[in-house]
Parts: sequence; structure tokens; C-alpha cells
Amino acid sequence: MTKISKITIVHSVSRKFENALEICQKTCQDCSVEVLDVLSVAEKNLTKEIDRNSQLILVIGGDGTIISTIRKLLTLEIPFLGINIGKLGFLTDINSDSIPDELPIIFNGEYVGEKRPLLEVSLSTNDKKVAVNEVVFHSGKVAQMMSFSIFLGNKLVSNHKSDGVIVSSATGSTGYCFSGGGPIIHPTLPVFAIMPMFSQSASSNPMIVPSDEELSIKLASKNNASIVIDGYTDDEIEEDLKITISQQDLFYELIHPLNYDYFEACRTKLSWGNPLVDIHD
Repeated sequence: MTKISKITIVHSVSRKFENALEICQKTCQDCSVEVLDVLSVAEKNLTKEIDRNSQLILVIGGDGTIISTIRKLLTLEIPFLGINIGKLGFLTDINSDSIPDELPIIFNGEYVGEKRPLLEVSLSTNDKKVAVNEVVFHSGKVAQMMSFSIFLGNKLVSNHKSDGVIVSSATGSTGYCFSGGGPIIHPTLPVFAIMPMFSQSASSNPMIVPSDEELSIKLASKNNASIVIDGYTDDEIEEDLKITISQQDLFYELIHPLNYDYFEACRTKLSWGNPLVDIHD
């Protein structure tokens, strides 16, 4: 892997980032790595502020911070590395205590690069948006159902009457989709996870489908809905509007420490597979 000598640091505004930032800057100085910029994720023109000579975007925060950063800086094609000062931290690998040990190794070119697919969301109004985790379609009101159909390519998958549906990327399978009872999916897989929300049908189960074809959702007549992307936007959708989701060559790159293990993250962060008793006793 390529050695890293120039980075940009993007930090959260909702969490206490100062201590982690200080440790990162000190570690960079010790490793002769130049910090080109230190910017808030809330910066209005974040893309314009980033120095294009950066070899790495170091993100200090939680999963929400790195998701927001990826969405804003995707077009720069610079890899991301997360410093976790949040709670769960599926996208942020390094804890504050391990910064002095982990960062020098990564700066020396010893790391794992991983490309993950994104979701591109297109409305029939030609408005396009990008999602890292998921796209949520809901009725816009609590406990109010709506009718819609889901298609994969030109084939009807299913008709629904429910509060809505979550369409998740593989990365987003451990997010809102998981909270709704959806499956955990390895984050590099090019698939969609479809999770109906509070469906009227008893057979409305979560489904995983390949993303080599477009997934589309068509609202029935006399139905309105809202769309939420990664928890950040909430736009109203008018009746008969078609929403299309695709994964055509849309990727972002994460950098992980050499000891990164996705399944270890599942075990520790989700208490995955913990037995009621210690099986080794």
C-alpha cells in the first residue's frame, strides 16, 4: 500500500472531539505527516475547502459523522479513515486510546483498503441523491399506511400496504435496517436489502436482492410519502412518482488497520452470538 504523508482531518460538531484531535495532530507531527486542513463536518462548502493533495480524510466522530463526510466528499475519490468517539462505531475503526499505536502503522502504508458500494437514488423528477446506509420511504405520519409496489428491473417483486420500506446497502444492514429486524450483510456485497415496515401482510419478510439491476418503487394513486436518506433529508413524494435505486459503479473507499475484522465488530458492538452461558466453562 502507498505511504501517507498528507491528510485532512474532518471532525464532529456534536461530540467532544478536541482530545482526539490533539492526539491525532501530535501523532501526525511525530510521523512527519502534514495536516493540510482541520475542518468541521458542518462546514457549508466542505468540498471546496478540502485540499486535493490529501491522501486520506481522517474523520473524528461517530458513524453519523463519517457518513455525512462521505456523502459530501465522495467526488474527491480520497479514502476515509474513522476515529471513533461515538458509541457504536461500525465505520470508525480506531478508538482514541489506540491512535498513537495505529496511525503510524497506517501512515507507513500498512493498512487494508476496502471499497464499498453506495446507493444512488433517482426521482422521476431527475433529482439524484446518494446514500451510504439506507433510503427510507414512509407515509409521513405515525401509524399511517400507504400502498406501493417494488420492482427489480422490469419484474414486479411485491405489492405492499405498510408504513413504508427501508432499502439498505450492505453497509447499512447494521443500521436502521437491522433495528427493524433485517439481516446482517457483509459490507462489500453488491446487494439491496428490502425491509418492509409494519406491513399489513403476514408474509412481508425482509429480502436480499442483487444490485446489478435497478430497484424501483412506485407509489399507488392517492398516496403521498416522504423519503429519508441516511437520516439526513426528508423530502415529500407525490402520488404516482417513481423512485429508482441503483449501485452502478458508485463506491467509496475505507482504510482499516491491519487487524480489522468485520465479524469481531459484529460480536462486540452487537453482542452477536453471545451465549447465555460461557461455552468454554
